[in-house]
Amino acid sequence: MKRFAVAASLLAVSLAGVALADEKALKELEGSYVVTVLEKGGKAAPKEVMDGLKVSIKGDALTITVGGEEKKAKLKVDGAKTPATIDILPSDGPEKGKTFPGIYKVEKGEVTIVFHEKEADRPKEFKSEGEGMLMKLKKAEEKK
Repeated sequence: MKRFAVAASLLAVSLAGVALADEKALKELEGSYVVTVLEKGGKAAPKEVMDGLKVSIKGDALTITVGGEEKKAKLKVDGAKTPATIDILPSDGPEKGKTFPGIYKVEKGEVTIVFHEKEADRPKEFKSEGEGMLMKLKKAEEKK
């Protein structure tokens, strides 16, 4: 019986560590961004789409604004994996209830995310091949 109590305690401590690591990863992603690159299937998005595109991350909430229309999603991240993983779970629209698996990295103040819009295998590389969508985000300058 004592072994089970010790095992349960160790499991609780390790799960708490994972939750703290995920919170730290989400905190690192927090902010308002402009999209500098958007590709799908290796093709760049049209300029008119890029011009009205903004991304905001606060906690586990993702908001993408396209031409004044907001799309909301929840994020699940695991910054301990290599590459770090991200799951995008749309909160509204026809994609609600689906999970878009992806990977991300933060380098030199820029966030790169690659995900599949269809529920598929998680991407392995930072490329927009096949069903892959690649987004590069740069922190938006705060207005003074």
